[in-house]
Amino acid sequence: MALIYIVEDDDSIREIEEFALMNAGHKVIGFSCAKEFYNKLDQVIPELCILDIMLPDENGNEIVRKLRRNPDTKK
Repeated sequence: MALIYIVEDDDSIREIEEFALMNAGHKVIGFSCAKEFYNKLDQVIPELCILDIMLPDENGNEIVRKLRRNPDTKK
C-alpha cells in the first residue's frame, strides 16, 4: 500500500482517480490546488504524486520542477 497524492482541480476526475487507487489498496489524498498540496507535503511526503498540468494556481510542470529541486522529494 502506497500513500499517493493527487493534485487535480476537476472534482470528477480526481474522484475517479481516488476511487480506483483506493480500490487497489492505496491510501490516497486529493487536492484541488497546489497550495493545499504543498501544505500537506510539508507534513508527510507520499510515495507517489499524480499531478494535473493545468491547475488554477500553478502549472503541474512547475510543481515537478520544485519537487526535483527539494532534497526531500527529488527521488
